[in-house]
Amino acid sequence: MGAAIRHFTAIGPGDQVFTVNIERDFRYDPYRDFLDCAHCGWSPSLLTTRRTDAMAWEHLADSHGATRGRSDQENESFRKARWVVLPLCAVLIVVLLMLVQS
Repeated sequence: MGAAIRHFTAIGPGDQVFTVNIERDFRYDPYRDFLDCAHCGWSPSLLTTRRTDAMAWEHLADSHGATRGRSDQENESFRKARWVVLPLCAVLIVVLLMLVQS
């Protein structure tokens, strides 16, 4: 569907690790996030006011019995991109403000 931007993992029966990914589809404006279970293919309709992280944890606990070792992690590439893009935007804003004042 899109690029995985966040991973929710939990340990279920038999020490099996289950993962639900939040995937972002960049074709839409504003960007749309979708949930996708890597184990069973669960992908709910997100026409709801419920938070996606609550839905992910609920699915892991109810469907897979995965309640131990809960963790969520942001995708490494998005974290690195934020460290590059934010300083560039700050420099661009400063340069634009200097041009406007002169």
